[in-house]
Amino acid sequence: MKAQLSVFERKLPQSIPSGVETHESRTSIALALSDGDFVGVAEISPQMQSINGDAALAEVLEHLERIAIPRFLSVRARNAHHPFWAQIPALFGNDAVSRASAALIEGALYDGEVRQQNNVESSVSSGIATGSLIGVPYIPAVTSSVSLVRLKVSPFVDSGAFEAIQGLTCPVVLDYNASCPTIDQVLEHVALASVHAPVSFVEQIGKVGDYTAHYELQDSGVRLSLDESIRSMQDIRNVVRYTAASVVCVKPARVGGRSIARTMIEQALEHGLQPYIGGFFETALGRFANAELVDQFHLGPSDILLDGRVVTPLDFEKVRNAVLANEWSVVGVYGGS
Repeated sequence: MKAQLSVFERKLPQSIPSGVETHESRTSIALALSDGDFVGVAEISPQMQSINGDAALAEVLEHLERIAIPRFLSVRARNAHHPFWAQIPALFGNDAVSRASAALIEGALYDGEVRQQNNVESSVSSGIATGSLIGVPYIPAVTSSVSLVRLKVSPFVDSGAFEAIQGLTCPVVLDYNASCPTIDQVLEHVALASVHAPVSFVEQIGKVGDYTAHYELQDSGVRLSLDESIRSMQDIRNVVRYTAASVVCVKPARVGGRSIARTMIEQALEHGLQPYIGGFFETALGRFANAELVDQFHLGPSDILLDGRVVTPLDFEKVRNAVLANEWSVVGVYGGS
């Protein structure tokens, strides 16, 4: 089996400030696996710096090159066939870097084993668009495919910025990215936003694992969501135990891959939570994989849009073919042909 690792840096169409950093560009990591007639490709898009417990790009690349890919190839060499895609998370640890590596390898195996063999489609018709009220407000275009607008906010967002959402035709999410506003600030922001558009929920108020603010807002009438705090099935159980949120964002690259994400979604649904799939920075490779999960579980608005429309199989194949044609920058080639 041969494994080829490549990267692609792209400038985002719009700079998007969040409560902890400003997003201007993103580098995606692609893995292409080939084994005889088998070919599979997948992508993850780590952030440049380690923030809120997520692994940084350089850390993930180093782990893939030095540990994850060699370990995976050694398992393949000892067996007559590569491991089944859902077995991959068991090969690695539960730290952030290992989960990201597992998600990438598992995704490439899933692509070759399932998606390319079964012509997988998606019937999802709408998703989330992302903007920001920090600094100069940026409100994304609301097309017929946009059913929810995520707005990056922070404790010190200007009250006048909320005027920018006047005329929006869909609900909004106030996403704090663990920037730790006070309870009064959250309630003020919800009130300011509600003048112009319904607030569907408020996301990730406190630091990762800190449910204090969410607990204090339980009786406020504000729906609460957790994003960066959701990394494992134990986190889902904790949300249920402490009634910390009614919405949870499950990101396959953060939790260790598709198989774990699927189990977490099932568990969340069983407990009456509303899960959705996150992955704002992925190209069509990652977003189409998101759309498959959304379709499978009939989930609500998720990160599946490209330029205001739902990602399609053609979008996916275009990026997949670019990876296979070495149009991304090759980091390394490992294993045999």
